[in-house]
Amino acid sequence: MGSGAERGGSAGRGTKGLFSKLWLWRAVAGVLIAAVILISCIQFVKPSLAKVFPVCPPLELCPSGWLYFQRKCYFLSESEAAWNSSQSQCSSYNASLLVIENHQELRFMMKITKQDPWIGLYKINEDFFWVNGKALDNELFEVKGSGSCAYLESRGVSASGCYLTRKWVCSLNINSAR
Repeated sequence: MGSGAERGGSAGRGTKGLFSKLWLWRAVAGVLIAAVILISCIQFVKPSLAKVFPVCPPLELCPSGWLYFQRKCYFLSESEAAWNSSQSQCSSYNASLLVIENHQELRFMMKITKQDPWIGLYKINEDFFWVNGKALDNELFEVKGSGSCAYLESRGVSASGCYLTRKWVCSLNINSAR
């Protein structure tokens, strides 16, 4: 009888070992299924996430040392020059003195600029025009001062004599930056 008990005992151990291995395989299969489902969900949700969380543009869109904001690149000068020389400096980068297109851009530039830099706005007769030829939209801002060339200050935009030296801000549309 001892041999029958031994057989039963070894059969019990074999079954127990099989169940523990089966549990391990089920756990591995469960983890793999969860991973496949997660990857599938990420691939399915990814296009809709791009709408909610816009992807940052590649860094090489702007020249080295330039800042990026709303599909434009910006260069803040360290040196000072008269308005015409500042525009020439910007032109050497295929850019222009800053052309402000909307309130968000105006607020952004007022936050990051210091020392009242030149922008791409100048007076012809009594009206202001941007360096791209467009007339200033007076709903965007009012230019203070009696000069012919505009600069950005903490309270808005002012104008002074174009011969004065100031730092300047260049802007470059992202489509021309490449």
